[in-house]
Amino acid sequence: MRNWLRDRGLGVLFVSIFLVTWAGQLVFEWLDYANDERAHGADPRFWSEGFWASFWQSTLENWQSEFLQLSAFTIACAYLVYKGSSESADGGERAEAKLDALLELQGIDPQEVEQRLPPKFRKTR
Repeated sequence: MRNWLRDRGLGVLFVSIFLVTWAGQLVFEWLDYANDERAHGADPRFWSEGFWASFWQSTLENWQSEFLQLSAFTIACAYLVYKGSSESADGGERAEAKLDALLELQGIDPQEVEQRLPPKFRKTR
């Protein structure tokens, strides 16, 4: 059990956070619904259709805005990386090309230096 939890700890943490916040939304949605019902002279009932319709409406509105935000962020990141921003992978290639040019100016073969590096630092492409 301990190994299973250690291997899946991040997922368990985020599922737990999701469930706790969703339960919090349920509580506050109920309090809002109950106050509204009492203000109109009705007796609030937890299992009523009106409460669950309100709860699912607010849940889906919240999820829709979150997915819209995540989609916009993902598309913006993909566009900026594609255009060569400082976060893109080609920044490292440019620095490596400069370093190779400096080595060659000093009369040092960049391939020879590459072979002397520990395996984890060698090019894999």
